[in-house]
Amino acid sequence: MARDSENSFGGYRSNEEWDDLMAQVASLISGIESLKDENTKHQIYQILDGIDAIHREALHRLVRLFKEGVLEQVITDPAINTLMSMYGLLPPENQDGQEAAELIPLTNLSYESQESLDVGCTGTVRPHWKPVPDEAEPTEGSAYLCDLDGKKILVIHQNKNDYAISNVCSEHEAAIEDGVLDQTLWHCPHGPACSYDIRNGKRLGGGLSLQCFPTKRDETTGKRMVGFGMPFEPKTPSF
Repeated sequence: MARDSENSFGGYRSNEEWDDLMAQVASLISGIESLKDENTKHQIYQILDGIDAIHREALHRLVRLFKEGVLEQVITDPAINTLMSMYGLLPPENQDGQEAAELIPLTNLSYESQESLDVGCTGTVRPHWKPVPDEAEPTEGSAYLCDLDGKKILVIHQNKNDYAISNVCSEHEAAIEDGVLDQTLWHCPHGPACSYDIRNGKRLGGGLSLQCFPTKRDETTGKRMVGFGMPFEPKTPSF
């Protein structure tokens, strides 16, 4: 794709080399789906999600510091324009076809389903929090099935901590809300040897992990919240 060199601020690469780099990265990301090892694929997606979240947070903070007219000036550079487009930071009048979303398939960065999620203008999942329903009281050992962000999620309160796990067993591909909580283990109702650690989603004995979601307490309302579109950090003790 041709670029107007007069609108480039210059860098380590020419605009043509930048286009080649974008195409290479897009090809590599698309190739992840062909990996046969699901655990490896899952870890790669988690790493990419983390990198995406770091860049998104930093760029949003940076753009807030721009004086009026600065953003419109810097996005005349092709590389900067691409980056701002990827993270939904282009001014409305400059969003013309979402070129960056076509160059790099960011919708493939998340291991989660992209349906019914809070997405940006490029189709990427923006980090956001959803409140747990008030009826899901945080009593010790409680587990409530919640419909959050289009997902069925078990919200568990154990040892004074909140945990949010997918209601779909990775082994049996079936709902697990009828399972049993045993300390930090959730025993799947579909098999006696199928149990998951609610702190990190790992399946005892190996196999695919259960999808987990970040949780927090809202500092203002005190409500329990479940996070989407952001990296998950296991709540396990450090020794």
